Amino acid sequence: MIELQQVTKRFGNTLAADAIDLRINQGEFCVLVGTSGCGKSTTLRMINRLIPHSSGLLTIEGQEISQLDEQQLRRRIGYAIQSTGLFPHWPVARNISLVPRLLGWSEARVTERVEELLELLNLPYAEFAHKYPSELSGGQAQRVGVARALAGDPDILLMDEPFGALDPITRETLQNELLRIQRKIHKTLVFVTHDMDEALKLASQIVVMDQGKIIQQASPAELLLNPANDFVAQLLGGEDRGLKQAGLLRVAERMLPLPGPNSLDQAPAIQLHDSLRQALSIMLWHQCQQLRVYEGDSLVGYLPLDRIIRADSHV
Repeated sequence: MIELQQVTKRFGNTLAADAIDLRINQGEFCVLVGTSGCGKSTTLRMINRLIPHSSGLLTIEGQEISQLDEQQLRRRIGYAIQSTGLFPHWPVARNISLVPRLLGWSEARVTERVEELLELLNLPYAEFAHKYPSELSGGQAQRVGVARALAGDPDILLMDEPFGALDPITRETLQNELLRIQRKIHKTLVFVTHDMDEALKLASQIVVMDQGKIIQQASPAELLLNPANDFVAQLLGGEDRGLKQAGLLRVAERMLPLPGPNSLDQAPAIQLHDSLRQALSIMLWHQCQQLRVYEGDSLVGYLPLDRIIRADSHV
């Protein structure tokens, strides 16, 4: 879907992106992560030509972007940023409908799309369509920004630290919403963050950048097991990597069948699809060494402590 071959960007004497090679496949959730000034936002903005690249080859679906009409390219690519970029004098529905109207959609189709997206993002149309950005909370405004980025049904969605200014609870809620939406719509997402925990939670592929270069590209699990160097290991949290990996693994992967009736009556409960990190936290809090495992309301097994920390788990 997106390919960068030896792509470089210079601002005067400053090298912001240094001979980047990157391939992002269709439907992939790719997260660019690194410290401030590492080149991740520059790389993102080169994809939709908000920043032109200085040299190298940058293609979308095999087409060199410099050969494409700039406005048409941007209408094919959704773009969401930290500040939302909503027009303050337009109500929510008009903000979301901007790109579909530019694309020449009929009024009926535009209205249907706005209603669909507001419902998808848990913002009921009747309640939110006519509100102005100043009447929204930070989380609600960010949802509207994501809806606007998706409005033209683009194949690619670029997101530049969209949740960076939100409080932790709202941020986690929107991360979960984004994962839920991605499971339904299967867009190609390129997401920039400086938060490695956010990257590990969201990404199918993580690209670690430093000083304009790509240091490592891997899945979250591969990155945790085999960081390329000390910089990547430090970015991952050093000795905290085991807990981070436990956050990627599900209880379902380690639980055991029930040992017998009434043998777990006093054990705390956890859900089948919760993480091993959550399971370990519950055990520490309740000072216990096993948990009952539920799928919804049904008891399906149990999880002992040694199944979390066994040697072959790398956790």
